[in-house]
Amino acid sequence: MKSFYFGLVLVGGIIFVSTLNAVAEQDKGPETMDLKERFKVEGQREAVIFKHRMHQAKLECIKCHVNKEGGGDIRFELKKTTGISNDFHKKFCWPCHEEMKVPKGKACNTCHKK
Repeated sequence: MKSFYFGLVLVGGIIFVSTLNAVAEQDKGPETMDLKERFKVEGQREAVIFKHRMHQAKLECIKCHVNKEGGGDIRFELKKTTGISNDFHKKFCWPCHEEMKVPKGKACNTCHKK
């Protein structure tokens, strides 16, 4: 009988932990996001589909977001959203890619995929 209760507690614990993990995943924002659409970036290049979860795995939220827990406003003011020297490139992507030594971090095709 003790092994039955032990098994019941073990299964209950596994379900509880799995539920906590699922809730935590929901709070991390989208897995990917279309930056062109989300931030109204104008241009002829295809949209950057930003791999949000991949970046979260490598960076602290405060690197990009005002709130250290992440979510909400980003830390950068995006006034110029057209052309190659737009604020997204100059303030958001390129400085981080340089700091993190992303191979071909400023090459268009690194982020703008067809």
